[in-house]
Amino acid sequence: MLINSGTSRSIVLHGNIHDLFFVEESGEEDYIPLVPFLTRSWDISGFILIVYELNGPLRFLHASDREKVKNAFNLWRGDSEPSQKKTTSIFALPSREEDPNNKPNKSLDASDGLFEQYLNDAIGSPTLAHELLRQFCLISRSTNARGEKFLQEKLLIFIEATDMLLPEGEIRSLSLADRQRVSIVQDWISDSDFMKATDTVVFIAESKSLINSRIMRLPQVVDVEIQSPQVEERRHFISWFNRTQKPAKKELNLWGSQSQLAVLTAGLSIQALRQLLVSACYSGEKLRPDNVIEKVSEFIQAQLGEDVVEFKKPAHSLKDIIGNQKLIEFLRTQIIPRITSTGKDSISGLSVCGPIGSGKTFIFEGLAGELDIPVLVLKNIRSMWFGQTDVIFERLRRLLMALVNVLIFVDEADTQFGDVGRDAHATERRLTGKIQAMMSDPQLRGNITWLLMTARIYNLSPDLRREGRVGDIVIPVLDPTGEDRETFLRWTLSNVFSGDIPDEAFKLLLSLTEGYSAASFASLRADLEAAKNREGKLSIDEIIDVISDRILPNIGPIRRYQTLQAFLNCTRKSLLPVDYSPETRESWLEQIAQLEAMGIRG
Repeated sequence: MLINSGTSRSIVLHGNIHDLFFVEESGEEDYIPLVPFLTRSWDISGFILIVYELNGPLRFLHASDREKVKNAFNLWRGDSEPSQKKTTSIFALPSREEDPNNKPNKSLDASDGLFEQYLNDAIGSPTLAHELLRQFCLISRSTNARGEKFLQEKLLIFIEATDMLLPEGEIRSLSLADRQRVSIVQDWISDSDFMKATDTVVFIAESKSLINSRIMRLPQVVDVEIQSPQVEERRHFISWFNRTQKPAKKELNLWGSQSQLAVLTAGLSIQALRQLLVSACYSGEKLRPDNVIEKVSEFIQAQLGEDVVEFKKPAHSLKDIIGNQKLIEFLRTQIIPRITSTGKDSISGLSVCGPIGSGKTFIFEGLAGELDIPVLVLKNIRSMWFGQTDVIFERLRRLLMALVNVLIFVDEADTQFGDVGRDAHATERRLTGKIQAMMSDPQLRGNITWLLMTARIYNLSPDLRREGRVGDIVIPVLDPTGEDRETFLRWTLSNVFSGDIPDEAFKLLLSLTEGYSAASFASLRADLEAAKNREGKLSIDEIIDVISDRILPNIGPIRRYQTLQAFLNCTRKSLLPVDYSPETRESWLEQIAQLEAMGIRG
């Protein structure tokens, strides 16, 4: 539509460009790479298609098209006045740009130059190739002395690997050849005559962020993103693959239906899906959900980097959570229905806060296990390499648009996202702004649920904490009290002491474990296990000795500060351990101020 309507003559095609795309021609169906797909789609009367590949030739789709352009080129040169030739000619360039010591080749305004020689010189010389393509567009819109066009057809030019040909970076830091290409393309697509004409140039790159900003900032440049395949596209490929297998090959052996496989392979490209199916057919073994999840995990980590994301399926569920009964009931009755909903009651995400060691990650991994959905753990989306942070974000967003019903865990969220203030780095502001927009994107709502976990909820940007993102529900995970603490203590002793514990002894053990967090109880359980392995079955007195010998780390004031902040930021009165009132809130603020005056800020 962009090309036919003339909305733009300069298009950047980015995203899932390395995938396979479906074509049906003369009753035959196939999946082919992007450029052959585009050239087949536009192989119609009235268009001349030219493809330029890095270090390759200028390739015409048909030999007849090559002849038409050659004839038009020769006619145009013969029809031009000498002064005109000088202003529109291609400047002299080395035939191989990687060797700047080479002597310049003949410039294209040489009167005895040959069209074929120009094309040959352009091989391995990207700058010369770009200038030659620009000249083709000039010829296409030029007329002879009688007002007749030199070329009747429209040019449609595809330039691959644009991120390598027009790399992003400050212009002064680019090589001379890179600067020349940026200048050529900028002049080419900014020419008002080109914009009003009928020729189109399509730049192809995986990420638009890697293309020089002098080009991408031009208002006439329109970028079009190729999304990752959705469930219907994956289902179609699975059906086509199974249908077109040769008799000599083994048939696809699935644990369930093709539709189930299509849903479970969310996030895979068609290329990766094909690899999975080919491998399954070759082995002859039944393709099971575990195999699919492993493949999806490998693909996602390969796309984003193992240091950026981790894909996992929790092995435990809410029934494995110790204590926290009020919170577990809240998750079952109020959170799970909203995560699984695709309607207006669905949530985009929630925040989880509470002091360090309270068990936030374990509990909410259990929530994912209860839902039986995969978890995408976002570890680090900032890159030390210039421009790579934006690339990673583009890949992440493209991936999320294809995923179905996934939880995104962001642990230590206060350190993962930067600030959006004036003092923050431009990349930090841009990244955080994009993440915030993605959290409130209605297209993702109902499919993606964000879980931001942090002990320092107060350091999380207010823009992230607002309602409509992850501020709708802020859940505190606190140290066990009352019956929950008794449950934790019984769990801690369960492996080292069998039978009933006398009431007096149990009360003593409770007093000795006063102030214990979930992590403290887990640590004590490990200590008791070690004592049992040394001494055999433990008596009550021996258990008391082990507990009495322990000293908790000196982080109590910091944990108290984090607990008060969790109280302050909680959005549900029912999750607080005390009755809420404005006076109670004021007392929390006073206690926080006192701790800060002592230099304690968790």
